[in-house]
Amino acid sequence: MKQRLLIMVSCSFALHAWLLWAAPAVDVDQAPSGTTALKLGQLKLAAAPAAPQAVEAPVPVKPESAKPVAAKPEPVKPEPVAKPKPVKKPAPPKPTTKPAQKKAEPIVAQPQVAAETKPQDEASAPKSTQQSVSDEPVLIERPAFASPPGAPVYPELARKRRQQGTVVVEVQLDQAGAQVVRRLLKSSGVDSLDEAALKAVAGWNFLPYREGGRARVSRVQLPIRFAL
Repeated sequence: MKQRLLIMVSCSFALHAWLLWAAPAVDVDQAPSGTTALKLGQLKLAAAPAAPQAVEAPVPVKPESAKPVAAKPEPVKPEPVAKPKPVKKPAPPKPTTKPAQKKAEPIVAQPQVAAETKPQDEASAPKSTQQSVSDEPVLIERPAFASPPGAPVYPELARKRRQQGTVVVEVQLDQAGAQVVRRLLKSSGVDSLDEAALKAVAGWNFLPYREGGRARVSRVQLPIRFAL
């Protein structure tokens, strides 16, 4: 196509050049202007052939690839729900007939047995009262000593500080006269004097207290004075 166009264009130029060369010279002043213009216009029209339009080759259209069509999911059929079976209610237990219980016959107390038990109860009553009375400690104003009591040791620090006071110690004695409980009934206000009094009383020996020829539990209150 390009070569044909070039050949046609070159032929057109050659034809125009030959026409210009073969045409006679015309005086511009003598010749009418309209005629000259007409000739020139005719020459121009004859010299310009219509150029063929280039036809573009058709572009091949690519066929569109078919898109895969997604398969529609099949609807899921709901599973049949099993109906709950009716629960059988257990039959109520039949009431069992209990055998009729025989009524216990009342026991009649024999008068002889009651007569024999009365003296025993009366005899045991005085013993219990005697034991309860003997268990209570009797307060003694003047205790009896098995040996002369030793004097308490005066604490050296209390002596230097000129500390004095009276301590009251209570001692509980059993039926043999041995010390069972020993406690501080009244403090002197000085710890060293209180400890010295308790230590001295712990070494004292007492005689048992007797009442009506019988030993009794007793208690005694012992005042111990520390003085300079």
